[in-house]
Amino acid sequence: MKIPKLSSILFPLMMTGGVVTQTTAQQTQEQVRYVADNDSGNGHDAAVRRADSDNPRTTSTEPLNSCGDSLSVALQQGTPEFPCWANIRTVERWNTADVVSSLQPGTDVSVSLPKYAPSTFKFTMGGLSGFSLPNAAQGNAYGGLGAVAGFIQRRRWQFMVEDGGGLADFQLDGAHLVGLNRTALRATGEISSRWSWQGTATNTYGTDAARVVAPLDFRQVGEAEAPAADTVVYGLYPGRVMTGEEGLKLRFMDSRRSYWDFSATHAYTQYNAVNFFVQTARGRVEYLHALTPTMGVGLYGNSEHQTDPLNCSLAGAGLRWLAVWGTRTSLNISSGLNGASASCGRRVQFTGTATFYTRFTRSTDMYLSGGRDLSDGVFEHSVFLNTGAAGIRHSFGHIADTRVSLNGIQGVDPTTKQSYHGTFVDGSLHYRIAWGFSQELEIRQYKVAGTPTNDRTIAVFTLWWTPGRTTEVTSARASLR
Repeated sequence: MKIPKLSSILFPLMMTGGVVTQTTAQQTQEQVRYVADNDSGNGHDAAVRRADSDNPRTTSTEPLNSCGDSLSVALQQGTPEFPCWANIRTVERWNTADVVSSLQPGTDVSVSLPKYAPSTFKFTMGGLSGFSLPNAAQGNAYGGLGAVAGFIQRRRWQFMVEDGGGLADFQLDGAHLVGLNRTALRATGEISSRWSWQGTATNTYGTDAARVVAPLDFRQVGEAEAPAADTVVYGLYPGRVMTGEEGLKLRFMDSRRSYWDFSATHAYTQYNAVNFFVQTARGRVEYLHALTPTMGVGLYGNSEHQTDPLNCSLAGAGLRWLAVWGTRTSLNISSGLNGASASCGRRVQFTGTATFYTRFTRSTDMYLSGGRDLSDGVFEHSVFLNTGAAGIRHSFGHIADTRVSLNGIQGVDPTTKQSYHGTFVDGSLHYRIAWGFSQELEIRQYKVAGTPTNDRTIAVFTLWWTPGRTTEVTSARASLR
């Protein structure tokens, strides 16, 4: 594994949308909607779904909502009609369960289209500076950011697109131009009152070292956004990085209390400087049933294949359990056993995810998550990846918010038995300023075992400006992100 000397290089922007890489178990908070009992016709089913979506659990007037990043604030996202990046960036771990009417999370728009909303397009720009601690001479960077997000809705379908990127001048042993771009697309629709579909595609391309100071990639955990698990390895590889995923999902409403989900995804990871390229294909069928208005159980079958140099094939089955307590707390556990090819290390492999979310008050919430699955190439030599994360957020009214998060990942080379593990710690203070400006101050610490040159602490300052943003919009939609 080669490691660049990067300390604090900086920045391109990450936008808000997307597919999930399976390494991020934290994004996997899936939930379900229970809609009463007997079915009185297809037209009635559709009406019920639309009525439910008129009363989302996360509204634009609450201090806390599903977005956890300053970019989503700048783009005025986080409402049921205009979700943020983490909501879009999941397919395989996209809300498989959607069975509890008391839930109705903002991410639910992926299956049940929200109430009719006008098409929306947002643009924001910003500047970023970053430097290493405690010695800024180890590297500093200055750059510019830009992002655009669009939402189009029609009677039976909706389309979302987001793109963001940036360029920066990184000063370390001379000047270096670095850049990063992230793009996400999602389309969702209703085929009939019982069938719905979703297609997604995301891509990240640019200088790997730039990810160290770029706006973070987020995933959904309950009603909170959490940094993606692979943030631990940002900047670990020299040269350019390219990652992405495409996916398709179909949902069939078997009854007012049961769903069938059919999904397929293709993910890829490339580090060009070390000639590393891995692809992962997944297929899954899941049945989910609501036992009560606050509890759902499911059964699923899955198959996965990861290409060389991390070749591994899996096929198995598992169970899912979801529980919701009021509108504040939810638990989602999914686990199964898989038969595996010899190259996986063992002939029987366990995979699964678990996420817990709770809101202590209207201004404070917390999440916990963990998982094990194929690595998708996050670590260059590890076939499987174990992930864990925890975080807490607090909002100071509509003016400022803060978050603290911890990510950890671990993998083992099945041939050499060498263990790879690392952590990422992030603390952020974000506050809104007049005339469309908002500011974020972050301290990030990256630590990867066996790579002392990659252990670094970085301060990042980001200033966003959104043209035409009014005070009313700011106070109504810019909640804790």
